Amino acid sequence: MKHLKTLTAAIALATFGMGAPAVMAQAGGAAQQQYEQGQPAAAPISDDNLKKFVEADKEVAEIRDEFSEKLSKAENQEDAQKLQLEAQEKMVEAVQDADLDVATYNEIATRIQTDPELQQRAESHR
Repeated sequence: MKHLKTLTAAIALATFGMGAPAVMAQAGGAAQQQYEQGQPAAAPISDDNLKKFVEADKEVAEIRDEFSEKLSKAENQEDAQKLQLEAQEKMVEAVQDADLDVATYNEIATRIQTDPELQQRAESHR
């Protein structure tokens, strides 16, 4: 249950219509901060994990789009919160169904924003 809460928290902002990588970057900010402080760079991203990320990210984006529309039609704050929770749970499932853990998903999402080579590799898997 704790793992589910952690993953849910990491994915939470994705339901507000932001891109998943931008959202995940917030949760993975510590890795970027380490890099900026001159600490060792993170290990390379394997092709296998990158393929899993692309699969998960596609599902997360579809869920985000689906629930953004529903959220725009929510009649009150309570309904909006219920929809956000449902979207978060589905996003958690999408990441887990792709056989990724939240830390790996967050790391890739963060690094893909600033690493053109990683972006190219990800595009080749789309």
